[in-house]
Amino acid sequence: MTTIYNKQMNFKNKIDMPLEILKKIFYFIFFISITSYSQESLDEQKLLLIEALKEFSETSSVTGREDNASEYLKSFLNNSNLKEDKLGNLILEIGSGLPKTLITVPIDEPGYVISEIKPNGYMRFTPVGFGRVGQLYDQFMQGHEVKINSEKKHTIGVSTVPSSHFESLRKNPESKKEPFTWHEGYIDIGASSIEEVYQNGIELLDPVSLNKKPVVINDSLIAAPNIKIKAAGLALAVIAKFINKKSVKGKLVFAWTVQELINGKGIESVINQYGPFDKTYRFNRFLDSDSIGRDQIIVNEKFYKDESNIIKAKPILPFRNSASNIDFDKLKIHEIGIASKYSNSPVEMIAINDVINLISYIINSQKIQLSHYYDFPDKKKQKKTLFKSYSEYESVLGELINKYGVSTSENSVRNHIIKNLPSWAKPIVDEKGNLILTFGKGENHKVFVAHMDETGYIVNDIKNDGRLELKMLGGMLPWLWEAQPATIHLRHKKITGVFEPRHDYLTSKKRKSNFPLNVNAGFLSKSEALEAGVIIGETSITMPKEMIRLNENRVTGRSFDDRVGCAALILSLNKINPRELKNKITFVWSVEEEIGLRGAKHSAINLKNASIVYPVDTYVSSDDPYKDESFANAPLGNGAVIRVLESINFVSRENFKMIRKLADNNNIKTQYGMTSGGTDGQPFLSYGIPSVPISWPGRYSHSPIEIMDLRDMNSLVKLIKAIIED
Repeated sequence: MTTIYNKQMNFKNKIDMPLEILKKIFYFIFFISITSYSQESLDEQKLLLIEALKEFSETSSVTGREDNASEYLKSFLNNSNLKEDKLGNLILEIGSGLPKTLITVPIDEPGYVISEIKPNGYMRFTPVGFGRVGQLYDQFMQGHEVKINSEKKHTIGVSTVPSSHFESLRKNPESKKEPFTWHEGYIDIGASSIEEVYQNGIELLDPVSLNKKPVVINDSLIAAPNIKIKAAGLALAVIAKFINKKSVKGKLVFAWTVQELINGKGIESVINQYGPFDKTYRFNRFLDSDSIGRDQIIVNEKFYKDESNIIKAKPILPFRNSASNIDFDKLKIHEIGIASKYSNSPVEMIAINDVINLISYIINSQKIQLSHYYDFPDKKKQKKTLFKSYSEYESVLGELINKYGVSTSENSVRNHIIKNLPSWAKPIVDEKGNLILTFGKGENHKVFVAHMDETGYIVNDIKNDGRLELKMLGGMLPWLWEAQPATIHLRHKKITGVFEPRHDYLTSKKRKSNFPLNVNAGFLSKSEALEAGVIIGETSITMPKEMIRLNENRVTGRSFDDRVGCAALILSLNKINPRELKNKITFVWSVEEEIGLRGAKHSAINLKNASIVYPVDTYVSSDDPYKDESFANAPLGNGAVIRVLESINFVSRENFKMIRKLADNNNIKTQYGMTSGGTDGQPFLSYGIPSVPISWPGRYSHSPIEIMDLRDMNSLVKLIKAIIED
C-alpha cells in the first residue's frame, strides 16, 4: 500500500497497485497540475529537461568567474526584470507585499586558474576557493581535457600526464606515488611558446575546469561535474520562468548567488540588499545522500521534522561565512539538497526524477503554480574554428579515432578501413582478423604493419547489483579512467555509463594501480545486464572520445596509438600507382597488438619470406613537461621518427643509412632516436626479417589526451610512399 500526497491538489488517495504505475500516475498528476493541461507528454517534458540539464552542466562557473553559467541563465530566463548586482548575483523579484520569501542557490563551483605561463607554452594552475572535497579531487583532472575560459573565448587543452610507456624505466614509478595534486600539474594547449598562448587570448588567472561531458543513463540518471548545483540552479530557473504570477502570495525573490566557495558573500549581499525575509530556502551543495531516484529531497535535520518525502542530513562541510554581519543561525534558513552518487567527482550522479521532485517541493511549499513547463531555449551551437592545413589528414584520422576497437574487438575499425581504401585495393581478412592488402610485383617484398586495436577494458564479471566489473586490456594508468564517462559496446548498440571512483575516493591517499574498476550503466541486477546484451569476456568498455583540433598543426584525442599509423597507410595508397611499382608490397592492419602482438605473430608466419618489415607505430616522445632529453627526445613538429633503438630491436647501420638517405633524397623531414617498448615488427625478427620501425612523435601515450602534430603525420605518409616506390 502506497500513499501519494500532493499539497497543491489538496487530496490524499490510497492506491493498491505496483510502485512503477504509482510513479507514472504521480508524475501525470504533477505535470498536469503545473502545466495547465499542456498537451505535451511527460516523456517529452522530461527529455526537454534532460537536454537543458546537459547544456547547463557544460557551463563553467569557477568561483569568482561565474559569468559563463550566468549568461546561460540569462538566456534561459529571458526576463527583463532579471537583475545582476555588482558582485554578479542574479536576482528576480516576483509579486509584492508580505510574506517575503527568498529562494536561492549558489552557482559557483570549485575550479582552478592559470597561475603561470612558461616560455615553452606549458601552463601551471592553482585552485580557487574551497569545496574540492576528497583526496582524489585533483587526480580526477589529470590526463583529461580541460577548458580555459578567457574573456572572449574558451580554449580546449589537456591536463598533462606522464606516459605509461616509461613506467618501468622510472626511478620513482607513477604507481608508487601519492595521488596527483595541482602542485605538479601542467596544461598543454598545443602551443610551443608563450606568444602562442597569448595569441589564443589566454591570460594569467583565467579560470580552468574540466571539459565537461555529461552522461545520461536510461533517460533517468545524469552524471557530470557539480551536477547537483547545476540541477538546482536550473530547477529554480524553471520555476522562475514558468511561474503563474497570479498564484504568488506576497513577494518571491529568486537569487542565483556567486562566490560561495571563496567568501560566502553572494547570499549575504542578497539578504542585505533585498531583505529582511520572512523565510529563506537555500540549496546546500554539501547536504548529501546516495539514495538517488527515490522522489525525495534532502533537508538539514536542524530545522525539519520527519516527513515521507525528505531525507534528513547534516552538511558534510560548513556554510562558507567569513566575517559576516548577518547571524545566519537566527534566520533559520531552510536548507535543501539533492541526493547524489559519487558526489564531488567528475561523475557526480543524480536522478532526473529528483530534480522534478525538487521543483515540486518548492512550488508546493510556496503554494504556487506554474503556467507551463516547456519551450526550453534551443541549444546554441558553438562555431568550430576551421583550419585549412592538413584537412585531408584531419578527416581520415578523425573518422578513425571515432571508431572504437579495444583489443579483440577491432571490427568497426577494420570495416571503416575497408570502406576507405581506393577502388583498386582488394584486401582480405585472415583467420586472426588482420586486414591484409598485397599489391605490386618484384622479388623485394616490403611489409608495413599498423595495429587497429586500442587499450581499454572488457567486462570480467557482473555483480549482483548490476555493476560491471572490468578487466584491463593493454598497459594504462587505471586511475585516469576513474570517475569518467564510459561507453559500453554491446553487439548491436552502444550505451552510456560511468567508471565508478573507488569506494574510498573521499579518503584514499594512494594511487592504486591494480584495483578492479567497475562501471555503472544503470542496471539494477545481473539479470538485467545480461538481458540488455552484456557478455562476460566479450563486451568492451571505453571512454567516449573524439579528435579535437588544438591549432593549425596539433590535435588531441585517444587511440592515436595506432590510428595514426592506420591512417598513414590509407593516405599513402592515394598517392601511388600500384602498376608502376617495382616491389611487392603488403599492408597489414593488425589486431591485438596491445595484448601481446598477437595479430602480427599470425601474419609473420604467413609472411616469413618477406624481405623487410616496417612497423608503423607511435614514438613515445619525452617532449612533454616531464621530459628527459637524454631519452626519447623527438620534439613534435620536427618530422617522422625512425625508432633506431627500442626495448626489443636495434636497427642495423645499413638499414638506418638506407632510410635516412631515402628521406633526404625526397626532402622528407625526419628524426631518429631511442624509446621504450616494442612494435609489431618483433614477431618478424623470429624469421630473420629485419624490422625498421617508422613513427611519429606523440605525447601522453595510452591516456585520454594523446597529442600529435599533423606535420609529423604528413612526413610519415611521404616516407611510406618513398619506401614503397624505392
